[in-house]
Amino acid sequence: MDERRLLIAVALSLLVLAGYQMLFPPAPPSARPTPAPPTASAPAASPIPPVATPTPPARARKRPGAAASAAPIARVVDERERRVEVTGPDLVVAFSNRGARLLSWQLLGFRDARGRPEEMVPAGKEGPRPLDLETGQPDIDARLREALFRPSSADVRLGPNGGDLRFEFAEGDLQASKSFRFPSQGYLVEVRAAVTKGGQALPLKVLWGPGVGNATAEEREVQGYQPPQAVYRGPGSVERVPPEKIGGGRTLTDAAWVGVESTHFAALWVPPAPGVQAEVRAVALPLQDGKQHHAPVAAVTLPVSDTAATLIYVGPKDYQILAALDHGLKEVVPVGDWIGPIVVPLMGLLRWAYRHTGNYGWSIVLLTVLINVLMAPLRHFSIANGLKMAKMAPEMRVIQERYRKVPLMDPKRQDMQQEISELYERHGMSMSTQMLVGCLPLLLTMPFLIAFYRVLQVSIELRGAPFLWIADLSRKDPYFLTPVLMGLSMFLMQKMMPSAMDPAQQKIMMIMPAALSVMFLWAPAGLNLYWLASNVCSIIQQAITLKILQGRDADLAPRRERKRA
Repeated sequence: MDERRLLIAVALSLLVLAGYQMLFPPAPPSARPTPAPPTASAPAASPIPPVATPTPPARARKRPGAAASAAPIARVVDERERRVEVTGPDLVVAFSNRGARLLSWQLLGFRDARGRPEEMVPAGKEGPRPLDLETGQPDIDARLREALFRPSSADVRLGPNGGDLRFEFAEGDLQASKSFRFPSQGYLVEVRAAVTKGGQALPLKVLWGPGVGNATAEEREVQGYQPPQAVYRGPGSVERVPPEKIGGGRTLTDAAWVGVESTHFAALWVPPAPGVQAEVRAVALPLQDGKQHHAPVAAVTLPVSDTAATLIYVGPKDYQILAALDHGLKEVVPVGDWIGPIVVPLMGLLRWAYRHTGNYGWSIVLLTVLINVLMAPLRHFSIANGLKMAKMAPEMRVIQERYRKVPLMDPKRQDMQQEISELYERHGMSMSTQMLVGCLPLLLTMPFLIAFYRVLQVSIELRGAPFLWIADLSRKDPYFLTPVLMGLSMFLMQKMMPSAMDPAQQKIMMIMPAALSVMFLWAPAGLNLYWLASNVCSIIQQAITLKILQGRDADLAPRRERKRA
């Protein structure tokens, strides 16, 4: 029993000692000096090396009054310069990770003169680049243009839900991001960007310019060619400003959209919210001959964070495509204010004709014939009225010559008006309604003719559309056949139609066909084709109408003779 208690007491003592050692460990022994090497006469025992205990890291102590420094930014930089592409059914967009700058924006549905996809990024290395960022601090802007951003993907293939591409950069106290959201189809892209320095967000502007697209020499020589210019939708209407008239720049706070346009293409910014500041400016670019020309640039202010998206449309000035996107972008197509309600349906009819003919040249001819058929009754009355005026013209000139020297305020002028009224009555015409009858057909037909003329000016479908010997209906006729034939057809129309003008006036009118032919030598071939087809329709109708009227006069002549007898 005593031995048992002794064992329990020893065990408890050992537990107490072990617990004490665990709770209160002994201090580490102090480092001893290295002993001197033993002499050869007296050998010594090898010293026991001390146990090394790792020293805990020292904590930073804040000095009184010292401010805490910001946490450093994790470095985000790509290891080399690379090209990043976004590919979809409608476009191919290429960036460089150096500055996350845009290299190329190609429209796959449109071809240039060499048959390649139409390029929207202007050629040239001078000046800003499309989608560049501006912070208002030139040193930071220059640093961002040279920074190697890290892309989220080397290549992006747009699927049914579109696709995303993001560039990021962080070094030192500077951090930047630029991201894009591309649709599965179409040309409207979401843009986001943010730049911070020392943890402070910087104000940002994103640009498009200088200009848009790359017009060829053949396109620039076409009559009506529109060089790139600034365009924006203000509170009243669409404003177009050539670069030489922009001056020092224009700041806009109430623009629904702002951008740069050419004849057939446009790059348009849609601000993220109403009242966001935008601007248009002109930059001077050098030419090969040492001179300078000005090109437009459009910019819009971005939110301070990259949460809200700014939209950009880079593509064709296609009325139907732009109308489907809303935001009022369709107004960039100059269909006209008062004539627009006629132009838009005619644009749909042109596409309808193309679906049935498969060629836009024949579509122009078909639609021109249909318009002239609809206007045929009004033209019939106009031709008939012109024929009556031509018959009474000799007698009218006799009366006018008789009173030629009579002053306008002389009472004898009333006698002249009485004789003219009797002349109209003898020819079965009313002087009071003659002007209305003669001008009404022309007034009713002119809006449709002008509207179709406008359709051919703004329809991008004609760009690159061939017809017989014409390679592109949006450019001039390479052999000038259509403007020459148009002038000849006008000359034939005037010769066929009896005129009430005197011989001197008729000679002057005969000069007009030649003058118009010269004026339209460099006009788009589609416009000349339309005018030629319209003149041919008019010649055919004049021939038919004159034959009908002459036959009717021949039948009525015996009756008139019997009445006189």
